[in-house]
Amino acid sequence: MKFSIVTPCYNAASHLAETLASVLQQTAVRSGQVTLEYWIMDGGSTDHTLELLRTYNHPGLHLHSAKDQGMYDALAQGLAQATGDVIAYINAGDFYYPQAFAVVAEIVQTGQVDWLTGYRVIYNERSQVIHVDLPYPYRREFFAYGLYNRAWCRVQQESTFWTQKVHRYLDLERLKSWRYAGDYFLWIQLAQHTQLQVVSSYLGGFKRQPGQLSEQREQYDQEVAQMTRPAPWLARLQYAWDWCCWRWRKSYPRVWRFDPKINQWRWYP
Repeated sequence: MKFSIVTPCYNAASHLAETLASVLQQTAVRSGQVTLEYWIMDGGSTDHTLELLRTYNHPGLHLHSAKDQGMYDALAQGLAQATGDVIAYINAGDFYYPQAFAVVAEIVQTGQVDWLTGYRVIYNERSQVIHVDLPYPYRREFFAYGLYNRAWCRVQQESTFWTQKVHRYLDLERLKSWRYAGDYFLWIQLAQHTQLQVVSSYLGGFKRQPGQLSEQREQYDQEVAQMTRPAPWLARLQYAWDWCCWRWRKSYPRVWRFDPKINQWRWYP
């Protein structure tokens, strides 16, 4: 199984090393369980980013450096070259849990999953975990209404992977047109073809740092509004009920969990 990972970056020398290490040192890559195709899409950095990248000698690492029209232009170019069975992207400064690819590979190999996300994990600037939660099961149709653009239910991109089977449906040219909410655009597109499933596992995390695009919430919300349509009242009611279930849950349905009795990941409906 091949994993294709894309990292768009620009003047990211101070943040990139930890991200690179989290990808290149995945246990599944080092053991040969999966092969790696890792695209670094640099926007023509003027700091030491390119010098840093040229110190790495890994057969799966591919560097492309040229001026682009922004993060999602660079991402779209990288995703267009992704040939892996499993695809994801991670930004400079964020990083994966060492066993992430192994968990994803084992679940995808069941043939039951084409889009998977795990725990939402947030780090501080010292790479210390400061928040963890498990998102409630998503409803495909709610992405098109923009209902998953809220703190409690956002899809954490750093913990999300999808297969080549659905990757081919992505409109990468249109992805280039977004500046802030390109990730939500991807979720809308994927939701048209498959169900986002949740695994009770730590896959990756988001590091809070000054100057991130994620700080531009007003602009982000405006772009989400442009790509979605108003939700009918029944959908809003169901959304509210889902929030109550998530907030006060005692059991968690529709999730992948590890079953120690069979030593495998198992779907719990």
